[in-house]
Amino acid sequence: MIFVNPPNKPLSIVIVNYNVKNLLRKCLESIFKYEKDAEFEVIVVDNNSKDYCQQMLKKDFPQVQLIENKQNSGFSRACNQGIKESQGRYILLLNPDTELTPGGFKKMIDFMDSKPEVGICGPKMMDQEGNLQFSCRSFPSYLTAISSSQSILNRIFPENFLSQKYLLKEKNHSQIMEVNWVSGSCLLAKRETFEKIGLLDERFYMYVEDVDLCYRAKKLGFSVFYFPSVVVIHHIGKSTQKRKFAMLLEHHRSMYYFYRKHHNPNVFLRGIVFLSVWMRLFFVLGMKPFLA
Repeated sequence: MIFVNPPNKPLSIVIVNYNVKNLLRKCLESIFKYEKDAEFEVIVVDNNSKDYCQQMLKKDFPQVQLIENKQNSGFSRACNQGIKESQGRYILLLNPDTELTPGGFKKMIDFMDSKPEVGICGPKMMDQEGNLQFSCRSFPSYLTAISSSQSILNRIFPENFLSQKYLLKEKNHSQIMEVNWVSGSCLLAKRETFEKIGLLDERFYMYVEDVDLCYRAKKLGFSVFYFPSVVVIHHIGKSTQKRKFAMLLEHHRSMYYFYRKHHNPNVFLRGIVFLSVWMRLFFVLGMKPFLA
């Protein structure tokens, strides 16, 4: 049994927080401003923040359910804590460095209610300047190490074929479309999706757990959709910028684990993937001063 409580609300919003008190405040303010006509609950799982955000939550947002961890248990495990305690028919995984905009998630819930096969959905993500973030993508292939959004190839030649294919750049991001995966920075899932495929894989300490979740959902027959009628602002990277090297290292470790978990077990191919992923890390670290 995954859930502690039976469903009695339309929506549960689960936010994992770590040392971003001011961004978390803005996120919560946007939720209570733009979702005020909806019935929902908010669960914040705090990973032992040191910026006194717990006191801020208790004082200014007493309606929020706060789970206080005594250590930083990682994103996936903290998300799972919130999911288990949730009571919603739908569960929204939301980063604290996001802000909602007018429109609300009811449209997305209505869309998913009308399509029983849709298990996961993601909105359009924009940065604070109004630029599109490629928050829906193809599943990683062996070439993703050189074609992802942060890759050298994409930065120098953004129109290259590999990056266009992986990031779905050629698609119309103003239209609803079925995709392989959507970003866990704002991911809406049906309760039954988690009941059938399980929770986030906690071996992903942080990063790529969203790819893995969507991959498992699609293997069990669920569809994943991008829904641009709902727009969310994402101050990307604000939660991790104080630990850039550690998070870069963690991202690449998670990438390698995803390949090892889901792709060809052939020892030779695993060796190639291992070298590709870690060579990408060292190349990015070496080029960072020139690409900042």
